[in-house]
Amino acid sequence: MKVGKFTLTAVALTLLSVSGWASDKMRATVHIFDVVTVGSARLAAEEYTIRWSGTGSNAEVTFAQGRKIIATVPAQVDQVRSGYSNTVVETDRRTNTLTKIALPKQSFSFGSNPDISGN
Repeated sequence: MKVGKFTLTAVALTLLSVSGWASDKMRATVHIFDVVTVGSARLAAEEYTIRWSGTGSNAEVTFAQGRKIIATVPAQVDQVRSGYSNTVVETDRRTNTLTKIALPKQSFSFGSNPDISGN
């Protein structure tokens, strides 16, 4: 009976560690160097943690600082290698709007979707 409880505990801990590891793959740190708009939110020149869920055009990206969520926006996710070794942030200089974030293994495009919300 003790062996069964030990095995169950070991399996539970393994599953928890794998789920935590998987969620780390869907986040990144991004430094914004100028004030930009994404959706209806204005992002100050700061460092943000971005987390995303979904794929393709059904993705959603959340910008946070610590535990505070700054904005949640829909995005188009491209799972193709960007060719960059570091994070690249692209903006439309005329409107100071965030248009794209390129990570080494995927990129996020932010369009003019009316459902974008800022917190």
